Amino acid sequence: MAISLDIKVEGKALKTLQMLAKRMDNLQPVMREIGEVVRESVMRNFREQRSPEGAAWKPSLRALMQGGLTLVDTATLRNSINVRARRRSVTIGTPVEYAAVHQFGARKGSFGLVTFTVREHLRRTRSGKKVRVREHKRTAALPWGNIPARPFLGVRRSDWEEIQEIIVEHLFNT
Repeated sequence: MAISLDIKVEGKALKTLQMLAKRMDNLQPVMREIGEVVRESVMRNFREQRSPEGAAWKPSLRALMQGGLTLVDTATLRNSINVRARRRSVTIGTPVEYAAVHQFGARKGSFGLVTFTVREHLRRTRSGKKVRVREHKRTAALPWGNIPARPFLGVRRSDWEEIQEIIVEHLFNT
């Protein structure tokens, strides 16, 4: 014998569902807020020199030799982080070409080889004598050394609670 139960939603419950459906129609304001939470988290990654998971970045040779922060020589990368909110999604990113190399790392030679011309110049030998080196071609791997991954984009575990609060606030308290 089969049994079923039909439930009809009406009154206050129906009005609540209709209100939620209307608020979910355009989530762009919520997405913008979420994007700003994550963008601030990314800025914290640069300040703390850590990945979104909390792992410390390997210091760059430039930062060690000159002082300063890894991935923040001119601050072009850090200052380019932007938020693009849409009705149903948000993108946090950067248009900087080399960003992916820093995010994911690169192995020596993974971008292939490049041939370039070395101009004529003087070179000092071990004995101190100067010799003229003729112009010549040289081939080198790109990149010329391993670049460790230094993830800077991502959502920290601690951000999720704030993101959830933003969503709940938008849906139930606006």
